Amino acid sequence: MQKVLTIVFLTGCLFVQRASIAQTPSPTKFKGFLGTYHPVNGTAYGGAGWKEGELMQKAFDFGQNAILVTGSRHGYTFEENITNSCSEWDVNKIYGILLPPAEAGAVNQAKDLDLLKPFQRKPGMIQGAHRFSELSKRCPQIAGVIIDDFFSDFPKEITLEDLRALKDALMGKRMDKNGNVDSSSPATTPGLKLYIVVYEHQLGIKVEPQVLALLDGVSFWIWKQSEHYKQFDDYLETVNRLYPNKEVIAGVYVLNSKETPIVPSVHHIIERTIDLYAKGKVNGLLIFSAIWLSREESKRERWDELALPQLLGRVYYPFLGEGTGRVVDAKTKKPVSNALVSVRRLVVGKLLPTTRKLTNERGEYHFGGWAGNGKKERVAYEIRIERESFKPSTMRVRLRAGESINLGDARLKLQ
Repeated sequence: MQKVLTIVFLTGCLFVQRASIAQTPSPTKFKGFLGTYHPVNGTAYGGAGWKEGELMQKAFDFGQNAILVTGSRHGYTFEENITNSCSEWDVNKIYGILLPPAEAGAVNQAKDLDLLKPFQRKPGMIQGAHRFSELSKRCPQIAGVIIDDFFSDFPKEITLEDLRALKDALMGKRMDKNGNVDSSSPATTPGLKLYIVVYEHQLGIKVEPQVLALLDGVSFWIWKQSEHYKQFDDYLETVNRLYPNKEVIAGVYVLNSKETPIVPSVHHIIERTIDLYAKGKVNGLLIFSAIWLSREESKRERWDELALPQLLGRVYYPFLGEGTGRVVDAKTKKPVSNALVSVRRLVVGKLLPTTRKLTNERGEYHFGGWAGNGKKERVAYEIRIERESFKPSTMRVRLRAGESINLGDARLKLQ
């Protein structure tokens, strides 16, 4: 009888706890530097003020998305992923994920030329880089491409010359129908960045200066995350030493073998990355993968165990802010559409890219970003606005945590 009463009591406590979590107010969410490595057309569980069954992207309000350059993935076609991230979701940053031969891709796939319909099988890496160069001209949130599992194929299947051709294609140099890139042609998208995936067990690989010269950043992951996560900071120090002056995007896995507890490592990496982002030592965090958080592919028990709504509601969302503004013609006061708005965060004397967006037909733009976790802290951002026929304009603004602030009108003068 006593055991029955105990079970009833514990069940009642669990019910009350879940009811309490369900009634927790949802934090104000702005788009920041948290994103997903592969978006998923799935839904999130509720709890901690989150709605049950909300689309995964909307539930987390991801500010960055890394999209696999293949025909479709996790319920979205490539075209849908691009359209959603660029327009519907209006994220801060978009990365393309290029598949090397070891991951069923191809270095050069001559027929893989359709801009919005890459091959499902053996998509071309050089063609993918060219594709993202072209797409970035209409969607400036595109920041670059990431070569997945780079060292699985370099330097045997991917040669140094292949890497040069890929980088030239990404920079918008001319490419013919056979995937040959004219390195002497002008770069039309020189600002796009080339990243490679690096795991902790690959930090002993010597990277030659010719390779480093082609790379702009590293997407860093701990393969044996549950075993090695406490060394996260040490690993990042090694990354910065091996890849000096390169941008670092951290990654975190949310699924592991049943025998290995994943939660401590997930929480540790997320919290450390947030702290390091605030200090300018990393410039983004990608979750692998949103599908393992979805109601369609994961059990409620694991969602509750991970408790990401509670964690992010404590260490992430409260410290984001949003800025909204408008660009107008200084003389006519009419809105200026399709103006390029480049936003960079100022931290420890460096300007780190946050987003690049185009103004809408009303001349409006908005962006979310880190606003600081100090009581009186406000994080500074530099905004540069450019439009053909107008003189560029630059201004400094500060975001406030938990608030959307109006930045006023930026008035462009004719050249």
